Amino acid sequence: MRFRAKRWAVFTLSASAALLLLCALAVFLVDPFEHYRESSILPLYDQESYNNPGIARNYDYDAVILGTSMVEMSHPSVIDACFDVTSVKLPMRGSHISQMGWQLTHVLKTHELKLAILAVDAYSMMGQPNDMEEIYDYLWNDDPLDDVNYLFNRDVALVKIPKMLQNVGKPLAAKRDNMYQWTDVVFSAQSVFDAIPAIAQKDMQSADTNLSRSTENVERHLIPSIEAHPETVFKIYMPPYSVGYWFLMTREGISEQQFRSRRLLCEKLLDYPNVEIYDYSSRIDWITDLNQYFDYSHHSGEVSDRLMHAMAAGENRVLSVSDMEAGSERIRQAVADFAETYYPN
Repeated sequence: MRFRAKRWAVFTLSASAALLLLCALAVFLVDPFEHYRESSILPLYDQESYNNPGIARNYDYDAVILGTSMVEMSHPSVIDACFDVTSVKLPMRGSHISQMGWQLTHVLKTHELKLAILAVDAYSMMGQPNDMEEIYDYLWNDDPLDDVNYLFNRDVALVKIPKMLQNVGKPLAAKRDNMYQWTDVVFSAQSVFDAIPAIAQKDMQSADTNLSRSTENVERHLIPSIEAHPETVFKIYMPPYSVGYWFLMTREGISEQQFRSRRLLCEKLLDYPNVEIYDYSSRIDWITDLNQYFDYSHHSGEVSDRLMHAMAAGENRVLSVSDMEAGSERIRQAVADFAETYYPN
């Protein structure tokens, strides 16, 4: 009986070890997160926090666009044509400057960049400086021991691999453009109106609210990379949120602190020779064309393409703090016009 129990224990342990090895081998070979190599099978591109590390590590590129969900509709092919580069996009939905800085630091460790395009908005500037939510270090670092978190991941083995294998044979040529794209939304003015909640006007908070956060974020998460890589051009732009967004921020009483953070960005970065700042938040003809939005924030791929062409042409470049202040004043006026037209008292 004791011998039979021992044999059963050995068999169970051996079978478990074999299953674990098969799991690890399957994950290594299919590699849904492209942790080891750029995949010859079209990846799922359904979780930025898990997909971005592999893209950043293993794709061939000399330019990158980083930002929140506001860059998800960007087309690297357009960036390539505008700036004569080979680019990838690494958005993180709902992220802050802290996560952008993390990604930027790791990208610059593995690639020599000609160009880094950073979509920096006041919302992300005012995030917690230590916010590393959705950053999974085991996918970014070079420690092979940490790979156990990936190789023996049940969700990867049982969910991601079967889904990805369904993509065998699908074309790869447009994958950089198509990754992370919104395909199930309606771009219309009505979508913007439907997204704006009806709220009473709140007292306007001080413009200096959260200014210390914005300052720390820029100093900790952007400036070190800018100073360490003078060979890289950093094109930083304020994304074109719709006028509906700025209307809501005004009603919430938090627009002035966002305008102050916009100014801070210029105060901190304009003097760097490898930094260019562009303000598309105050591009009034864009932010008032509500048919290009599917909510009060997110614009279409067409606007993303216009933005890259405008940037390549030097349009809306901010050369002084007063330029950014003038842009903020244009936004204030656009909000007043929007409120009078669409939300009369």
